[in-house]
Amino acid sequence: MAQPFVELMSSAALEEGRPQVVAVEGRELAVVRVGGVAWAIDNTCPHHAGPLGRGDLQGYHLYCPLHAWCFDVRDGRAFFPEGARVECFEVKEEGGRVWARRRESPP
Repeated sequence: MAQPFVELMSSAALEEGRPQVVAVEGRELAVVRVGGVAWAIDNTCPHHAGPLGRGDLQGYHLYCPLHAWCFDVRDGRAFFPEGARVECFEVKEEGGRVWARRRESPP
């Protein structure tokens, strides 16, 4: 059975190309809007626990501010270094709010 969606933030508060960090259920997520679509990944870089939501977003690539490890917000896979990954979440927008839940399985 799929987990329920949890509310992250107002849709209006999520600006295009500007990462936001949201604390929900004991963890932090990096939430971004690219091309009008909202995406969410784990906020913690696996390298040295850098805060991904404080990094630079270039297209779909979110760069860790500590050492520039780079993750695709659509699937959590690293662009650099190859093979690294962070958890990504299923996101929907409904009622002027952004919602997310853990994916059943990685894309």
